[in-house]
Amino acid sequence: MSALDLFASAMGAFMFLAIIALPFFPNTGSSPESISEIKKELDAAKEKTAQTEKALESTQKSLDEANKELAEGINKYPIELIITIDISGSMAVPLQRLKDAIKRLTIEVPKVTREFKIGVVAYGGDGKFITVPSVVITKASREGFIQRIDALELLPGETDVPEAVSNAMAMFTPPKNKVRKAYVLIGDVGPYEMIGPQSFDIYAISEVQANRLINAGRGVQVSKNYETEILNSIGSFISSNKLRSVMAMYTGNATRRGDASYNVIALTKPHSIPFFKAVANKGGEDNGHYSEEPSEMLSMLLIAVLAAS
Repeated sequence: MSALDLFASAMGAFMFLAIIALPFFPNTGSSPESISEIKKELDAAKEKTAQTEKALESTQKSLDEANKELAEGINKYPIELIITIDISGSMAVPLQRLKDAIKRLTIEVPKVTREFKIGVVAYGGDGKFITVPSVVITKASREGFIQRIDALELLPGETDVPEAVSNAMAMFTPPKNKVRKAYVLIGDVGPYEMIGPQSFDIYAISEVQANRLINAGRGVQVSKNYETEILNSIGSFISSNKLRSVMAMYTGNATRRGDASYNVIALTKPHSIPFFKAVANKGGEDNGHYSEEPSEMLSMLLIAVLAAS
């Protein structure tokens, strides 16, 4: 009973003290004002979240549209590539580079487009041509096309650039807005080796005379009548096709002293380089490409193909 009395007294004392201290405890309940503020904050947070979600949806939509446009540009539109290459005696290295690049192209490009068509006009000595007709690359057609490419051989002698370019342009299909077309010209001498009343007979210069001019840093005067014809032909190709590009590669720097065609290449270099650059410039800033490195053959061809937009 004593212990019970002690607990009861202690409980009574605690309750008395709690009643005295009650006014000093803060009110932790939710007043109407604080509830209103919290609701405003929640509404603002919800609105901000909704705006963020809307922006994300818009961004995703734009990204989807861009991906769709890119996919259509690569997959939907057929790609057509026509290459003109000089196969005179000095072009052994560039020709082999081209063969290797074409083999790789016919494997990789069909992976990113629904149709890849390619053809080659090879021009050599004495106005001779070897044409590999353009063909749509498939598993069935690729082997035969590559065999014809591998069979290309050098044809030493004077070359006929204008006719080669004309033949290449005739190989393109009629203009279509949704066909991406790329034209490539590869060579080490401009259109200065033709036979005829308007041509300059470079081969009439003796080796002694040629060396004297080369060592003095001088070239020869040549007729440039054919340059205009070629540039106009390429200009017509550019204006007739919406999706197109042009690539020109000058390979004369790969020919060294002692090669049979060195003198001709060295004497015409001051004219040839500006000519090949002018061909590339026909494509414009975004669609014209120029190179002097045969080692870049594959990458330049890929750029020419993908830039046809």
